Amino acid sequence: MNGIEFVQTAIMEFHRSIISEVKDLTPEHLAWRPAAGANPIGFIFWHITRTEDTIIHRFLGKPALWDAGNWQGKTGMSAPPQSGGHPQEEIEKAGALPLSQVMAYAEAVHKNTDEYLKTLDDQKLDIVLNPERPNFTIGMMLRNFLIAHGWWHLGEIKYLKGLQGMPSPF
Repeated sequence: MNGIEFVQTAIMEFHRSIISEVKDLTPEHLAWRPAAGANPIGFIFWHITRTEDTIIHRFLGKPALWDAGNWQGKTGMSAPPQSGGHPQEEIEKAGALPLSQVMAYAEAVHKNTDEYLKTLDDQKLDIVLNPERPNFTIGMMLRNFLIAHGWWHLGEIKYLKGLQGMPSPF
């Protein structure tokens, strides 16, 4: 297995795992918080997806699907490009979005990511997109912001499901 095959496999498995974890959740499960200020599963799932969308489209030099597909209009959320720093009101809104809506967005993002990954090879993983940030290669960004970040948030989702008395499918 070479580097790009590893990256493709890791991201593909993440996509399969995150969808499996959230696909059967009720609106109550998605919006539930163990304490005030904690992020609900619905927000975490949306946040992971929005981050992936932003990163891949930054590589492509195109507007994110969120923007191109008018997801802000469809959801009423004002997602900043970095997908962070949301006020509690926006976190609650994301946590309460219909799962079918977020799932449709996630499926479009995952498909787009899979198509992008097919265009890469090991040499392209070393490309630096911004000379002012020479350590930010495509490979490093995929590793840190999609793979590590995604699995870290998947662990949060599994934990929140456990606190709600739901077993993980894995």
